[in-house]
Amino acid sequence: MAGGFLNTPIWRSSPMQMVQLFVQIEAAHDTVDELGKLGLIQFKDDNENVNLFQRNFVNEVKRCDEMEKKLRFFEEQIRKEPRLAKQLPESLLNIPNDESQMDELEVRFDELEAELKQANTNQETLQRNYNELIQLSHVLTKDSVFFQENPNLIEAQNNVEHSARSPLLADQEQQISEAAKQGVKLGFITGVMNTDKMPQFQRSLWRTTRGNNYVKDARIDEEIIDPHTGEETAKTVFIVFFQGDRLQQKIKKICESFGANIYDCPDNSFERSNLLQKVTIRINDLSEVLQRSKEHKKQTLLGIVPQLFSWKAKVLKEKSIYHTMNLFDYDVGRKCLIAKGWTPKDKIEEIQLALRTATTRSGALVPSVLSVIKTDETPPTHFETNKYTNSFQQIVNAYGVAHYREINPAVLTIVTFPFLFGVMFGDVGHGALLLLSSIGLIAIEKKLAGKKLNELIQMPFDGRYVLFLMGLFSIYVGFIYNEMFSIPMNIFGTQYTACYNPAASPFCLTKAQASARPNVNYNDFGNNNTYPYVSWYNYTNVERTYPFGVDPLWKGAPNELVYYNSFKMKLSILFGVIQMTLGIFFSFLNYLNQKGPIKFVNIFTQFIPQLMFLWGIFGYMSVLIILKWVIPYHANGTDPPFILPTIIDMFLQPGGALPVSFFEGQSKLQPALLLLSLLSIPIMLIPKPLFMKKFHNDEMERKKNGHHEEEHDDEALYIGHHGEEFEMGEVFVHQVIHTIEFVLGAVSNTASYLRLWALSLAHSELSSVFWERILIGQVEGGNPALAFVGFGAWLGASVAVLLMMESLSAFLHALRLHWVEFQNKFYIGDGVTLNAYSHEKILSGTEEEE
Repeated sequence: MAGGFLNTPIWRSSPMQMVQLFVQIEAAHDTVDELGKLGLIQFKDDNENVNLFQRNFVNEVKRCDEMEKKLRFFEEQIRKEPRLAKQLPESLLNIPNDESQMDELEVRFDELEAELKQANTNQETLQRNYNELIQLSHVLTKDSVFFQENPNLIEAQNNVEHSARSPLLADQEQQISEAAKQGVKLGFITGVMNTDKMPQFQRSLWRTTRGNNYVKDARIDEEIIDPHTGEETAKTVFIVFFQGDRLQQKIKKICESFGANIYDCPDNSFERSNLLQKVTIRINDLSEVLQRSKEHKKQTLLGIVPQLFSWKAKVLKEKSIYHTMNLFDYDVGRKCLIAKGWTPKDKIEEIQLALRTATTRSGALVPSVLSVIKTDETPPTHFETNKYTNSFQQIVNAYGVAHYREINPAVLTIVTFPFLFGVMFGDVGHGALLLLSSIGLIAIEKKLAGKKLNELIQMPFDGRYVLFLMGLFSIYVGFIYNEMFSIPMNIFGTQYTACYNPAASPFCLTKAQASARPNVNYNDFGNNNTYPYVSWYNYTNVERTYPFGVDPLWKGAPNELVYYNSFKMKLSILFGVIQMTLGIFFSFLNYLNQKGPIKFVNIFTQFIPQLMFLWGIFGYMSVLIILKWVIPYHANGTDPPFILPTIIDMFLQPGGALPVSFFEGQSKLQPALLLLSLLSIPIMLIPKPLFMKKFHNDEMERKKNGHHEEEHDDEALYIGHHGEEFEMGEVFVHQVIHTIEFVLGAVSNTASYLRLWALSLAHSELSSVFWERILIGQVEGGNPALAFVGFGAWLGASVAVLLMMESLSAFLHALRLHWVEFQNKFYIGDGVTLNAYSHEKILSGTEEEE
């Protein structure tokens, strides 16, 4: 029964079969469409040697590409209209199907594209003309104002010579006036350019004319719309005064280089006024035409909006269908397509039903045929997941996809990953904040599902159920540590009393006094003198300890750090040994799934000696830890023995007398365990290559006699030596590496679990520092404003450092413990995920590249 349970799709990948489909050409499209709705077949490319541009349905794929290009153009035009863009859905999922034929859609797209491009051309031309008139009107208005302020500029007579080499304007306005009075005729150029170019434009004019110019500018109040981009641009009217034709040509070239629009402005006020009236009339007329053009384009786009994403989904599915059909082999004689692909064994009936539906839908006279074929290829891996388990499966797959039918570590990871995170992050307060954050993401999952989110939001949203369990286990472990924002919780009442031993006579606080103030220095309530702490003694309830977790009185005790370090270090070793033992047990489950005698070779030369080595040393150390916790040494009047010297003496002085024993017969047991551990090493190293050589020779002998095995054992796939050649040296080197890796890894991996203690200590100390230094320090100052600021600083530091940085650190360390310390005991991870053809994947954008 247990074996059957461990063979379910959650523990092992679904059994796969290679199927072959014979589909009539007229039913091929509908068949692929129906199979895409199921998403159960990963099609194999039977045309690997054929160029993509020489395949049977390449023209249909190109046609879909052209239609997609037009749809992108439509969407681009709609996105430029904010009100219309809001009506577009955010994804292609759950979009109603468009029943139109591709020929009809292609004609419709051509008509809409031509109409929109013509509208864009007309609108661009009208907008350019409108801009020209608007700018000319501003030029006439601004120049009129300027000439009114300087009436002598145009009226001056040209009868005074002026040196072209000396600056025309030392003090520009004064010399303009003087030149006008002397009768100097000044020329001018006026126009409009982008406001951000004006400073550089003026500098260029100054350098080119050596200061012989005078520039006046005024910004246009309204924004001018760029006809190409449709964006608003700030413009400025300018007028440049100069003397001489040579300067005129230079200034014009500078204006052109800066993209300025130059306008002819009459120097007569009457002519300017008449021209301004005509321009105003033309602006009004052109504005109406431009508005009608924009409205016509909007109406066209408005008709596209409701259907755009249906069209996109339709074209995308059609493209994927023809792309998939390009993978099939075309039998010219029988006029049918032959497809091969992997599918779960238990889904064959659903696929056959889809084939019958497609045959009926297409009206084909010959039904499609499905047959199961045998192959030596390694099947892809497929685990059935849901929204709760998918994130944990992705954590495992990020390291490597499980080999076909290999035991799935994700099942255990669902519990162990958030639990080990909680061991490092254990705090009731911080865990509650993490839990609330995950609940918030879960509450809005329907709203955010299927939407394209920012990467910083997408990652926690995808892992919302992982965060939920991480928060729960952080709270659970926080209760064990008895920490809430680094403050102990005296829920059940401490079981200790505070005793002092001053020079006079010792005294103890009552239980009520100790319970009320569990983590501060206590005073002699008789004379208000403070006495130094000596030690803690359980005078109240010797028959029991604190009901759950650590007694709150340990917080603030002088030996607090020593106690917590001892507790957490031992706990880390226990968790490490337990998880590594589970990893070795999972290797046993993998061996059970193999076929032939190699199964028993692996069990007796790998699983059993690995378990002997791990438990002969580190399992024994774990037992000593538990014994030290449960045996009341103080009650017996003896000091507890030290574990570390005991383990060291086990190697350096096997069989030697122990200063203090944990149990009777310990000195005899230790040499036996050490001997078993050492004997397990050659057992792991030597027998397996010899057996593999024998099995290979036996197989070659059977082949010579004409006997062939229909099914190959999985071990050949694991090590890659199932074939004609067998290199004993290569196999033996592989086994040496594997043995050394396990032996050294058992030591380093056990030490690696001490990161559980290290990160928990760092989290606790940081939390304590933030609480005492940032918050309590300000609150005790008595200033409400500083207390408020201190609370904000404490909250910000807690969120930024502990909830974000520290949680990320704990997450990564938990990831490493699972990927390396746990999975290296059994996990091959060289599989390939089943990439079934699925419309849902294609529309959601999660289709994997082949």
